[in-house]
Amino acid sequence: MAVKNNRNVEQAGELASEVGGVIADRNGTHGDPIENHDHIADLWNSYLGGVLVRPLRGDEVADMMILLKLSRKHVGGMDTDHYRDAIGYAAIASLYVPQDADNSVEARE
Repeated sequence: MAVKNNRNVEQAGELASEVGGVIADRNGTHGDPIENHDHIADLWNSYLGGVLVRPLRGDEVADMMILLKLSRKHVGGMDTDHYRDAIGYAAIASLYVPQDADNSVEARE
């Protein structure tokens, strides 16, 4: 049964909206999110020195940052900031989805 005017749902929506603003604000200090995550992937690939089967992509950097945030939650405890950051990284990862993609399309190589 659906509950109307559920404050929890409103809070989740407010958090997601807040994250959108943070992403826009950080574009000025952190640069374009796709360019930044592609650059991080290049650095991580260089650091790992070829131990991977294939090089990491920028969207996978964002995915792994989500995992980092979840680890911090499990080790360090509950904090809304972990979820705020995970939402932000998920939003950045979504920028890698081709505009004409459907559910059968693989991530960019």
